Amino acid sequence: MDWWFWIVLWVALAALAVVFVGFLAYRIFRAFMKTLEEFETAAAKLSPALGPAPSAEGENSTVFQPAVFLDPAVAREQYADGKAARREARRARRVARRSARGQRQSLHDVKLS
Repeated sequence: MDWWFWIVLWVALAALAVVFVGFLAYRIFRAFMKTLEEFETAAAKLSPALGPAPSAEGENSTVFQPAVFLDPAVAREQYADGKAARREARRARRVARRSARGQRQSLHDVKLS
């Protein structure tokens, strides 16, 4: 075989390899775009079902403020106040739930003890 045949053969093989890699890249891109379309469709179907995020305006809550630069004593006091408020809210919900179900109340919950 002549020397030019080897050059033509390797150029043809390299060209075919580039075409094949391009074809694979095109198929992967098309599959990725199809996946994104399916994701958008699913998100569109789920977004009305989930509804808007509940707002905390109706509750007695405060806006979150990072305590990085707060005085440690103030931070401890805020933590203790919040902990007591959460505990009292849980107690009130428990009393209301048991009252609605007709269940007995704990003396500690109704503050008789």
